[in-house]
Amino acid sequence: MTLDVSPRSDRVTVASRRHRRRGLVLVALATFQLWLWGTRIWNLLGDASSFTTAFVGVHLVLYVTAIAAGAVIAVIGVGMLREARRPGRD
Repeated sequence: MTLDVSPRSDRVTVASRRHRRRGLVLVALATFQLWLWGTRIWNLLGDASSFTTAFVGVHLVLYVTAIAAGAVIAVIGVGMLREARRPGRD
């Protein structure tokens, strides 16, 4: 059995325009996520006196988790936008 350690040169390339468009969609989705869950947190904390502490705590955990997922989407989208600007892309 032989082990091939040569670098792989068979890369899949994506057109720069398509890469940029996908990155913009991800950044827009992440922005929407931040706005949506941020306003829900604001509304929840504004009405916190009418809910139990457990209800508020559980929903805050869910909302913060959704914001963290949006942050991950934003990082991926910004990375795609930066990669689309790199020289040498189609």
